[in-house]
Amino acid sequence: MKSEIAVVIIPTYNESAVIQETIHAISALRSQVHNKILKVLIFDSASKDDTVALVQQLQVQYDWLYLQQEPYKTGLGSAYYQAMHFAQSQLDADIVVEFDADLSHQPKYLVPMLAYIDKNDVVMGSRYVVGGKLPSDWALYRKVISQLGNWVARLVLTRKYKDFTSGFRATRTTHLKSVIQKPFLSPNYGYKLDLLWRLHQMQATIHEFPIEFVDRDKGQSKLPRNSIIESLKVILNLRRQSWMA
Repeated sequence: MKSEIAVVIIPTYNESAVIQETIHAISALRSQVHNKILKVLIFDSASKDDTVALVQQLQVQYDWLYLQQEPYKTGLGSAYYQAMHFAQSQLDADIVVEFDADLSHQPKYLVPMLAYIDKNDVVMGSRYVVGGKLPSDWALYRKVISQLGNWVARLVLTRKYKDFTSGFRATRTTHLKSVIQKPFLSPNYGYKLDLLWRLHQMQATIHEFPIEFVDRDKGQSKLPRNSIIESLKVILNLRRQSWMA
């Protein structure tokens, strides 16, 4: 049976402090991912540090490492939208994985999550199911953004999922290609809610896999302070669209 291609998309913006460590960590577990060819796509949004140069150096060592760049920073959701199209059209992706550059998503979870996707359309790394965990030292505003966004999404959209705002997700392109025919409602962090809702409406089988989310210890957080407002707007727009459909 032909091995499936899983492309791990890592958006970057000024991640020179950690990007090499992240890529090496994924390299160390590639042999543990069975029946799949694991590729990594770095999508850089006009970093002003050495991120691109460091990735290009590692490309000499790793033939499964790819790099795409946009001329200016358009937002996390926009970066993923572009990278998802590239992964499908140029890298022949059967599975696309959303993954943070800063190691807050622990690479060790890639192995079991890619195993679970053999029987699912989507596997989400979830902090809010049994076994999942948030950083104990997370700043209050980060906890409020995450927990309030999830509470409102469950109230307004569906109670089926615990972690609407997870940014660690593996999705089969059989479903992904259909739901990204049009851009996300938000070019920023709110895309997570939009993408999950689109997959839900397609009746994709979505499995939440427990993860321990860890806070970055290198570089600076990219989470905008207005993320909660943006997320609430996306949730309300999604509900409004479903009423009008």
